[in-house]
Amino acid sequence: MKSRLLGLCFSTLLIFQYGLSSAQGVYPDRTVRLIVPQTAGGPSDIVGRLLAQKLTNSLGKSVIVENKPGAGGNIGIDIIAKSKPDGYNLIITIVGILGINETLYKTLPFNVLKDLDGISKIASSPLVLVANPAFEPNTISELITYAKSKPALSISYGSSGTGSPQHIGGELLNIKTEIKLNHIPYKGAAPALMDLLGNQVPLAIVGLPAALPYIKSGKLKAIATFSKSRSKLAPTIPTFYDSGFPEVEAEVVYGVFTTAGTPKPILTELNQKIGEIINSKEVKEKLLSDGFDIALSSPSELNDYLKNEIQKWRPIVQDSGATSD
Repeated sequence: MKSRLLGLCFSTLLIFQYGLSSAQGVYPDRTVRLIVPQTAGGPSDIVGRLLAQKLTNSLGKSVIVENKPGAGGNIGIDIIAKSKPDGYNLIITIVGILGINETLYKTLPFNVLKDLDGISKIASSPLVLVANPAFEPNTISELITYAKSKPALSISYGSSGTGSPQHIGGELLNIKTEIKLNHIPYKGAAPALMDLLGNQVPLAIVGLPAALPYIKSGKLKAIATFSKSRSKLAPTIPTFYDSGFPEVEAEVVYGVFTTAGTPKPILTELNQKIGEIINSKEVKEKLLSDGFDIALSSPSELNDYLKNEIQKWRPIVQDSGATSD
């Protein structure tokens, strides 16, 4: 009787272990959703769709992209914050947006440090101030002189949305150069660039990858990048550092997050898969040719970077007086 009882317990243990192993090993067993909290056609969407395509092949299940723009990215972020922590709902976003919104918005329906788990950084790119060719100034010094000769807020710049690094980068520019450009928010870089190309707005601040094709074709002119060193893909574009404003610096870092509480084995698997994809020759060459720099990380490194972004942008948002209203 005792041996039969021991045998039964042993069999039950084997079944439990096998079942647990199987449950852990089948992720994913259905479609995975990747939210892009910006409009289609912008840099986040371009990187997101490339990643989704390759993850589909790597995971063996479809990874579909859903664009959820609006409210400075908060609509898409809120979806992930309130999703089941099972690894089937991911978001690719500009990490700076998460950091800026913590100060820009008086209240948020989520806490990014508590409700999101980082998976991996993906890529980064500098911001660039671009102008319609009809806009008179061609350099930072010319822009400052021109802006100071005009009424405050009479010259506008478009960005990919309220609270975006592009928006706050513009406010940083205002503070450090003592001018006052007027901010016009768009739902993504693509519509901002369309209005810039149509001369509906004279200036825009966007990620370099979004503007680079128009700069190369002569449809737009670059004033300066928000970086210390010049881009290897566009070495003729000066930086704010070159122009005597080293504090006017901002970059766009893209990261993938999921819902807090997602099992660590799933986070680890996704991190490894993403790293393999981004480091593959095809994807790396594609990103670099489009103006991105490779910027991978561990989940914990991404979480730490998010904390630093909140601290970095808080005084700039406060000093600028920018609000979500």
